[in-house]
Amino acid sequence: GLGDTIRVSLTEDPEYEYAPCNRLAELGAELRDGGATNAAQLAVPVFVDARDVTTFERQRGRLPEQREGDTLDYRGLLHRDGSVLSALSGSELNEMAKMGQFGSDALFRALGCKLLQSPDGTVPIKDVATSDTLLLREPPAEDAVEARKVLATLAKAGM
Repeated sequence: GLGDTIRVSLTEDPEYEYAPCNRLAELGAELRDGGATNAAQLAVPVFVDARDVTTFERQRGRLPEQREGDTLDYRGLLHRDGSVLSALSGSELNEMAKMGQFGSDALFRALGCKLLQSPDGTVPIKDVATSDTLLLREPPAEDAVEARKVLATLAKAGM
C-alpha cells in the first residue's frame, strides 16, 4: 500500500533495487495470504521501462523578472543555481521575536546569514550559504510588532 517501503541497499542506485525489492514483497505477500497477492500481481501485464536512467539533461526554468511598475523586487527570491527555501511557522517566529535581539540573531544564524554589528543592533547580510527565501504559512498577527520587525529586517537583507 501507500507508504510501504522496502529498501534493499543504501549503496546501489534505486533503479537497480526494483527486482530484489519486488521479490521480497512477493515473498512477504505469499507468507501473509497464501499466494493470492502473487496471483493478482501476475495478472498485471508486464511493463518494460525503456528509459535510460543513466543520462539526463538539466532543466532550465525562468527566474522572476523585474517589470516596470512592480512595487516589490522579486529577483532575489530565487537563485539561478538552485534555491534554498526555509519554512518557519508563525509560532516559531513569535517565540524568536519574544527573545528580543538574541532570538533575532539566532534566527538570522539559522538561516545562514552573516551578521554585522551596528549601533542599531545586528544586521543580517545575505551570503552564498543563506536561505534564499523564507516561507511563512501565515503572516504574523498585526499586533506582533517584534515578529514583523524581524521579517522587515530579513526583507531588507534580500530574503
